[in-house]
Amino acid sequence: MGISHGAIVLRSTTESDWPALREFRIENATEHPISYGATRETTLGMDEAAWRMRAARGDRDDAGSYVAIEQTTGRWVGMMSCQLRDEYGAEPVLTGVYVSAEFRGRDLGVADRLLDHVETYASAFAPRLRLFVYEGSTPALRFYSRRGFTATGRTAAEAMVAGGLLVEMSRSLR
Repeated sequence: MGISHGAIVLRSTTESDWPALREFRIENATEHPISYGATRETTLGMDEAAWRMRAARGDRDDAGSYVAIEQTTGRWVGMMSCQLRDEYGAEPVLTGVYVSAEFRGRDLGVADRLLDHVETYASAFAPRLRLFVYEGSTPALRFYSRRGFTATGRTAAEAMVAGGLLVEMSRSLR
């Protein structure tokens, strides 16, 4: 069930969303591959099974996946996901963050509302939420800092992208 807020509806993704997810991630990888972690070519090369698995994350017990949809057109305009653990630890980690360019900013609040959903989901499992962000992404760093995230000092050195590192940030959820 979606939550309506003005012209944007937020809801969990489901496996049947895979075609829309594919198109949205192609947009993401085309505009800003660093935020998605995959090139456009890699994204275009993924098969239907891979897209179905990613879209189904909204229905899984070990992940949450939320999409913001423009109500009048059905267009996906934002997305965030959360997995309950990764190779760096057992605390939930924010992943798959992207908001279409024309839907960014505080006025529409798409990123804030998506992050609210992720934080609510993650708080049921742990007292902290982590994320990795490209050290050169000033708008993302500003957004996460405004939302209470601080650098942990950990970097994902093996994930070197665009001449920089991914830095870990975290915040308390309670």
